[in-house]
Amino acid sequence: MKINFLKINGFGKLNNKEINLDDNINLIVGNNESGKTTLLKFITSMFYGISKNKNGQEISDAEKYMPWNSNEFSGKMIYTLDSNKKIEVFRDFNKKQAKIYNENSEDISKEFNIDKTRGNEFFYEQTNIDEETFLSTGMVEQQGVVLDAKEKNVLIQKIANILLTGEDNLSYKKSIEKLNKKLIEEIGTERTTGRPINIILEKIKNIKEEINLLKNNEEKIIEIKNKNNYLNNLIEEKNNKNILLNEIKKIKEKLNIENEKIILKNNMVDEYDEK
Repeated sequence: MKINFLKINGFGKLNNKEINLDDNINLIVGNNESGKTTLLKFITSMFYGISKNKNGQEISDAEKYMPWNSNEFSGKMIYTLDSNKKIEVFRDFNKKQAKIYNENSEDISKEFNIDKTRGNEFFYEQTNIDEETFLSTGMVEQQGVVLDAKEKNVLIQKIANILLTGEDNLSYKKSIEKLNKKLIEEIGTERTTGRPINIILEKIKNIKEEINLLKNNEEKIIEIKNKNNYLNNLIEEKNNKNILLNEIKKIKEKLNIENEKIILKNNMVDEYDEK
């Protein structure tokens, strides 16, 4: 997935900003407090919305990023999925729901699940990445990577963790544990029941049984064909014998007729001799 275009109407200190992103690495440079972190928060909020709950903070994220110099608290984003489908998202952060459009500018917002708390879950359904995972893999904030020059070993460890897990403070082992847990929850194992992998394994088993049944049927068909050929050969042989017997019978009948003729002639000769 890649982000192609950002349009910030109003978000924190950013307003009326348009950013086109290339396919390769995009470097955004700015002074401290110029809005780089705000831009990252804007991207996350476009995908998952912005919370109006304080969650133990003095103010909520929605209050924190309320535009400074604009009445427009909204923005637009265009991104391309791995399937090469382009998606356009518009958000008015004063409202919970986003508007999602396909590459033909058709509103497809209703195609995705609407959660009462999180709102439209379009990005999660498109990528299977929830907000927590996105923040720990796709986003690394500045304070997570700024280290003292002397802490080389810590830096190396953080880089290794980021490369392996996408999160600077998450070890490879813990990542594997989380992935295995996610695997069991969403896919299952050979020991679980009713999970997607168990359904697939059951289908594979049924297909193998059908294949074996077809093989057995094929062997039976071959056996039947062989028997049929044998019987046909017997029938043909019998027919040939019948034909030969009929010929012999005809010959015998002819011989009998000739014999009778001879007898008749002999009788006639005898009569003549007597006369």
